[in-house]
Amino acid sequence: MIHIKHRYAAPLLAALLTMGAGTAAAQDRVVRLPERDRPLAGTPAQVFAIGRAEGAAHEMFGIVAGVAFDAAENLYVLDRQSARVMVYDRTGRFLRQIGSQGEGPGELMMPLQVVVAPDGTIIIQDLGRPAYSLFRPDGTFIRNVLMEGWMPAMSATLAWHPRGGVVGTFRQAPSETMRMGTSTRSEATIPLMFQPLSGAAPTHLYNVPQQWTVQQLAEPTGRGQGQGQRVAMRISGPPAFSPPVLFGALSTGQMALSFTPGYTIRILDASGQTVRYLQRPTRTRLTTEADRDRAREERREMIASGRGGIMIRRGGGSNDPPPANARQMQERELANMRFADTIPALRGLRVTPSGKLWIERTGPVVGEPGPIDLVTPEGQYLGTITGTRLPDAISRGGLAAYVERDENDVERVIVRRLPESWR
Repeated sequence: MIHIKHRYAAPLLAALLTMGAGTAAAQDRVVRLPERDRPLAGTPAQVFAIGRAEGAAHEMFGIVAGVAFDAAENLYVLDRQSARVMVYDRTGRFLRQIGSQGEGPGELMMPLQVVVAPDGTIIIQDLGRPAYSLFRPDGTFIRNVLMEGWMPAMSATLAWHPRGGVVGTFRQAPSETMRMGTSTRSEATIPLMFQPLSGAAPTHLYNVPQQWTVQQLAEPTGRGQGQGQRVAMRISGPPAFSPPVLFGALSTGQMALSFTPGYTIRILDASGQTVRYLQRPTRTRLTTEADRDRAREERREMIASGRGGIMIRRGGGSNDPPPANARQMQERELANMRFADTIPALRGLRVTPSGKLWIERTGPVVGEPGPIDLVTPEGQYLGTITGTRLPDAISRGGLAAYVERDENDVERVIVRRLPESWR
């Protein structure tokens, strides 16, 4: 069972500003954003909604793992549970299905994220292979690009990069020795990497400080000869409320990256070198017992819904129940949750097709949407949005997709038109 931790450790902000450069040089590259908010007026208008408890196959979702828009503003919805991508036009009309559950060409085993390239190529990250499955805009399968030696860090975004590939955060894949039985491995950094879709070797862009541990347990399936073992794998990071790793790619090849407790966005060039820092004054808040209780409940709900883990089966049937040791790991995790002393300033980041950064700050109540600052990569502050959460995807024409659950816990995707001043 892969348990996804959405919190990460990070160094002190002062260390960030002096890393890899002299203090004077670093200060020359710091852009100070204004301390006061300038509200941006407007309210997104709903265009359509998809997702029902009962209905046609294209109207029902299990676990929506990712959404994306193409250049024509068609919406792509990745359903991890049914291992498929559903495509809808800008009005919500169903167009086609891409992929299905299976191990053959064009089928998906354990899809995690979906990205649409500017030319319409659909890229689906499939941990089961592990590989990127590529499809043409009409849904025709092209090929798989293997992720040799690496596995995705599933809590972070996968983004298209204009060099002809994707960027994301990755961890070293478990070795064959590790797969044979119980084993543990720990690392102190997580690499931000560029993976060319040509199949060439990935390139390290930046090593983000982050303490994480991989534990694997294997148990026999007990279903006869040749069935092998099921593997339960748990990936755990730093304490809850540690700063998240946030990043996005720009059409210029630059990237925005954040991983510190304070309000600091690094702007990296295409090679991963820092060209500037965007900073805004913030006040650090200590975690409270109410914060910790809320985090425990959020984690419990994620595990119960299936969003908090993925079962990797090697040989067992697809409908087998989770192994007992995986359930025990879940209970231990909840009982032994650790917490950082302070609440990080930022909780979300999106890079829009027009090149704006949407930077979501942590609100007064942890886990609930906070104010969203709109900023250019050069450091021009455009204003702040309140009363809405960070979209899961934004189109070039101003559509925004939000993955939500209704009052009956049904997965839905809501598409809204953003006000002109926000685009």
